[in-house]
Amino acid sequence: MRMSGAFIVFEGADGAGKSSVCKRVAESLTAKGFEVVQTAEPTHEGIGAFIRSGSAGAISQRTEALLFVADRNDHTERIEKDVSEGRIVLCDRYFASTVAYQSARLDGDASDMDWLIRINDEFIDRPNAIILLDIDPEIGMGRVGDRGEEISKFERLDFQKQVRANYLYLAEQYGFDVVDASQSKDEVFEKVMEIVEKVIE
Repeated sequence: MRMSGAFIVFEGADGAGKSSVCKRVAESLTAKGFEVVQTAEPTHEGIGAFIRSGSAGAISQRTEALLFVADRNDHTERIEKDVSEGRIVLCDRYFASTVAYQSARLDGDASDMDWLIRINDEFIDRPNAIILLDIDPEIGMGRVGDRGEEISKFERLDFQKQVRANYLYLAEQYGFDVVDASQSKDEVFEKVMEIVEKVIE
């Protein structure tokens, strides 16, 4: 049994199935005897809870990006503690989400990608694996619509196309593991588990 922990991140545009895959991986690893921590960004406490609440009001993407990084800084300290104690941390979104989303143009507003990478630089090398669930935005938005939930400001096709392009650029630059998320849930899970098992073996 592996004694050292691991930090694995799941990324992808809306409708890619990150949360579902993350949960299924957690259940599989737990059943195999690993101690697993599931987490997400923005977090559900402190600055993350403030972001999720929408209490900041109408702020620029640049300001929003700084809030995400502040939340990430505190979150990373907790992640590192869990990993150092031998746990496998599965995180739904991390630095790549901030870069991919905040550099996409929304209502005429966007942040510079190079600046976003710089302010996230100290977080880029931390995960043991970053798994990008890649999906055509039209399929992803169809899935989002099927949920029957209120559509967020980010869940628009033109915006999601920019987000996907940004993710694929980051995947090439930083060596993400890319999985075709348009496959069946079982196929996606199998591909993801192949990646995860290489990390924790």
